[in-house]
Amino acid sequence: MTVTRDFPKTPLTTKTRESASVLPSAPPTAPQPCVPPSGTKIIDIRCSQASLLDSLDTQILEGLRQPHGSKSMPPLLLWDEKGQTLYDDILATQYYYPYRVENELLQQRIDDITATVASSRTDLVVELGAGNMSKTASFLASLDKYLDAPVMYYALDVDRSQLESSLSTLKERTNLHHIELRGLLGTYDDGAKWLAGPETTNLRKTMVWLGNSIANFDQCEASDLMGSFAKAPDTGVPQNLAGFLLAVDGCQDGTRIGLAYDVPSGESRRWVMYALEAAKRQLAGDGDTEEAERLFDVDNWGFEGRWEPELRRYQNYLVPIKRLEGTIRGQVISLEKGERVQVLGSGKWTKSDVSGISSKQGLDVRKWWSSTEVDYGKGMHPLIYHLGN
Repeated sequence: MTVTRDFPKTPLTTKTRESASVLPSAPPTAPQPCVPPSGTKIIDIRCSQASLLDSLDTQILEGLRQPHGSKSMPPLLLWDEKGQTLYDDILATQYYYPYRVENELLQQRIDDITATVASSRTDLVVELGAGNMSKTASFLASLDKYLDAPVMYYALDVDRSQLESSLSTLKERTNLHHIELRGLLGTYDDGAKWLAGPETTNLRKTMVWLGNSIANFDQCEASDLMGSFAKAPDTGVPQNLAGFLLAVDGCQDGTRIGLAYDVPSGESRRWVMYALEAAKRQLAGDGDTEEAERLFDVDNWGFEGRWEPELRRYQNYLVPIKRLEGTIRGQVISLEKGERVQVLGSGKWTKSDVSGISSKQGLDVRKWWSSTEVDYGKGMHPLIYHLGN
């Protein structure tokens, strides 16, 4: 496995991020531990001034004030508890092949994958954008068999309720002898900064990124983000990185991809359109409630999804069905009828793509596991990579 994950989990998109680029941030405040009913500790690692979780208002408004053709909304809007539930509805459909095929690949190769991770003598396993952790229980149970020393598992996610619920379920589903479970509340950028801190800097770290989520970013952004875990974001000091475990979807079949990301029964559209509800809730208040409700009224918007083979990427857009204009936080928002607003995308990368992204950060693909699935036709090859430096 190599480091990756799909549609989302802490999706940062190209303009927002979840402009997926790594943004500089101020020194983190003291971590705020929280122990939910499950007894699993969750540490709030959000940076006081720079965390994207704390600047969603700014991210939304800046994205919508970009020039025509460049407007966007932050994918983080989709990852609260309700958004995750809507996304899980997509995973349950017969058309969303990445989830099913990745699950099958993990089941088929789980021992080889986890033995590879264990052999790196890692101290920490950090799952990026952990979400519902549906694949995590079997992964950790298998990894636990190959360990002879304690390992700390950290689930990184942007929604506290989701973290608490998923960690509680994970604890109930596993009986681990060498692995302790914890949660990290924050974005990818927050996670990179925290892992470079004094408490963890000397510990060997394995980053796990499932679900093709890394491909929510474009390739340059993904490489930069990987680099932020390989080297301390503020100082560039190399981190004690044991490796990345990534899951990447390399399908190039436009028909299959289109059905997966615009499910005929409507689950994909409901999820992407939820960004409007989340944005309206985020920007309401301070006298802007009426304007926010009008601008982000779902009846004023449509959905557009398209496979762009030249970019090896599927893009999701929200599209106003009439001209919209309003003022929020003193900033004028103006959208033309039919103007596409990017919400998020999903790249479909080849082995060569992953090797190129990794090599820019001094990482080599040491091992990969490919699906033998043929039901989806030539060109579909979900891959799991193990990367190291």
